[in-house]
Amino acid sequence: MIKRAYGIACKIFAIIAIVILLTTLIGYTYFRVFKNTSFRVPEQLPPEITHFVDNRMDQIDIVNGIQVVRVDLKRNIRYIVYGRYTDPRLEELYTTFSKTRITIEIPIFTEDEIQNARVIRLMNHEFFCNPYKETLSYKFVPESAKYAHTVCSISIPPAYGEFRGLLVVTLSREPTELEIDMVRILLKALADKIYPAVK
Repeated sequence: MIKRAYGIACKIFAIIAIVILLTTLIGYTYFRVFKNTSFRVPEQLPPEITHFVDNRMDQIDIVNGIQVVRVDLKRNIRYIVYGRYTDPRLEELYTTFSKTRITIEIPIFTEDEIQNARVIRLMNHEFFCNPYKETLSYKFVPESAKYAHTVCSISIPPAYGEFRGLLVVTLSREPTELEIDMVRILLKALADKIYPAVK
């Protein structure tokens, strides 16, 4: 009886040791691979907001993707709460990148001075466009640069007082000055609409 109890206790101890070892190994691999990133279940924008966003972005042919990014300054993180890509090749790349409902949390401020300067411009409620290859999206999904040429961004809300997030659109080619004006007007309207839903 004692030998049997001892044998069962040894098996339980071995199972616990294996679980602890696997947990440690997974945790180590996770932090080695993703370093300053982490994962979260994303928030969802209300359907009426996403419907409005989808309809408006379809009005400008050059726009082939949009991301609504929530910012948490206290925790120094940003994460996508909504994304849509009208180019099926771009959509496939991003779907492959995030196969589950889990989204990567990325630090807002990092050691990258160029990215930090862009965040500060957005916090100051500037609208601006820059080459896609200079973005974090390119860093995570480099093949997407075949279908995205330029990225334009604006803060949420698009006016002074708060900074809840970013609204980012990808453009399929280099925009003309007129198209940049159209994108600016589009992003401001979308950011105003999205603002109450991004908490």
